[in-house]
Amino acid sequence: MAELELIPIGRLTKTHALKGALKMRPFNVNSDFFEYTDIIYLKNGKEYRIEKIQPQNGVFILTLSGINSIEDAKKIQGNEVFIEKSLIPVKNDEILLSDMIGFKAIFNNEIIGEIFDFADYNAGFIYIVKNSKNEKYYLPDHDDYIERVDYEEGKIIFKNIEELLD
Repeated sequence: MAELELIPIGRLTKTHALKGALKMRPFNVNSDFFEYTDIIYLKNGKEYRIEKIQPQNGVFILTLSGINSIEDAKKIQGNEVFIEKSLIPVKNDEILLSDMIGFKAIFNNEIIGEIFDFADYNAGFIYIVKNSKNEKYYLPDHDDYIERVDYEEGKIIFKNIEELLD
């Protein structure tokens, strides 16, 4: 059986009530990933069925199969949450943010690092770029700062980021 290709969608941030529900903070507050699946995975590959989901102020309260107490919930609290990538419909001209991990970050014709991660800060996405010295830069996914994205060559060409590199 082929290994599932999983993409991260959020993090289980804390428990909710006493019966084992958990709060999940999504990486993309505008995503509708729960329309496509009721199965989530944790980094260790453990699979959970979502029995109940309730949106609440930018987070989701999840009731998961096999998690029946606050003690059970605490054991998985803090874990990143994944779903099967193949379940997310992507149009021909779209690319998922997770596919951009590893893209080169270019500024003034020089590689300043690689896209290492991303985050959603409600005002928009931030690319987390790591350079060869293991330093991180937090660069906005905004037209004011992105000159061009070359999907074929795997690079993002940034502009106007001088003050963000200090």
